[in-house]
Amino acid sequence: MERAQAVKRRTLLLAPAAALAADLPPKAVALELGPEQTIARGVPWPYLVQLRDGTSIVLAHVGWPPGGKHPIHYTAISRDGRRTWQEWKPGPGQGAGPITEGTAVELRNGTLLVFNVHAEHKGNKLFETDFWSSRDSYRRLDGPRPFRFTVPEAETQGKDDRGETISRLYFRRSVIELPNGDLLACAYGRFEADKAPVEYLGAMTKMRSFALRSSDGGANWKLVATIAADPVEQEGPAEPAMVQLTRGPLQGRILCVFRTGRENPIYQCESDDEGRTWTRPYPLSWQYSRYGRRRDLVGTDPDIIEMSDGTLAMSYGHKPDYEDHGNFLAFSVDQGRTWTQETRLSSSVTMAYTGLREVAPGELYVVYTTSEITDSSAYRDAVFTTVGRSIRVKRLPVRR
Repeated sequence: MERAQAVKRRTLLLAPAAALAADLPPKAVALELGPEQTIARGVPWPYLVQLRDGTSIVLAHVGWPPGGKHPIHYTAISRDGRRTWQEWKPGPGQGAGPITEGTAVELRNGTLLVFNVHAEHKGNKLFETDFWSSRDSYRRLDGPRPFRFTVPEAETQGKDDRGETISRLYFRRSVIELPNGDLLACAYGRFEADKAPVEYLGAMTKMRSFALRSSDGGANWKLVATIAADPVEQEGPAEPAMVQLTRGPLQGRILCVFRTGRENPIYQCESDDEGRTWTRPYPLSWQYSRYGRRRDLVGTDPDIIEMSDGTLAMSYGHKPDYEDHGNFLAFSVDQGRTWTQETRLSSSVTMAYTGLREVAPGELYVVYTTSEITDSSAYRDAVFTTVGRSIRVKRLPVRR
């Protein structure tokens, strides 16, 4: 009831007249889906990096050793327009190399920065992990170097969704280079005030997402603000991803989308002051009927980008708990005010982690995982394959 009322309030704010839903065009974008391409078998957690020179990088991990604190890493690179992929391995002294679920950003000066996800507690609420840099499209990767941040209100002992004891925060998914050269990142984890239990694992408590800012190229970060902390759905707002709008009437606005559970909608909120303050998060839905009926956009691990024509695209997957297996895309043609045209990419059981980038004007490339099973009871024994897929997107005229 509360979710329906929130959607209704949001719709009323956005629609100047009750008849607006009936006037919306049936489609906002025309899509042409290319064939699936195998990138790496047995690699379930992909994250996609796309460089301006055309280099494509998939950062991933293979799995977690039993009781292991950190997963086994995997990296693949394509330099021929994603026709072929080669496994990349770190050099001597570089440890396991960068890991998926962290983030990467190509700066305006051409430097690529790649950040690990697991920031471990070092004492006195100081959290630290590693980052790398490259100036030649990953032919040489310099690092690791430490980066760190202090979060005075952070929880330092908790459980993850494997039931393992952890003492970490997660630096994840998105880094934005601001106009003055500072970096803005999103992260998530638990603060001491976050006590609501997770439905499927009572020892684990619901999470929040927060923003960090660096003025020295990524070595040191400061807490800016909590992005969202409402203990909504199964897990609270976690696995955030951000995008900053670069054109249109809302230029400069930052959108942040979150996972909130294995069976729950993706939530969104916005900031118009470089992450200092945020709107209250709300669940996303899309209008599938010209009569105004809507469905939730359910998924985990959302990734979000702004295309060169201003269209927003978001990728995400369904966990087996939801019993509607597959990976999906959704689109916004009004700068994130509303979402439309949920598009299925796959139908097998998936790990539900995705990555999305525009590789040429009007052309997306999305990475996600598939398997040979459709029965969720076999999820734990499934072999997942990271695949890639090209999607051509053409924005359609708005019908008046």
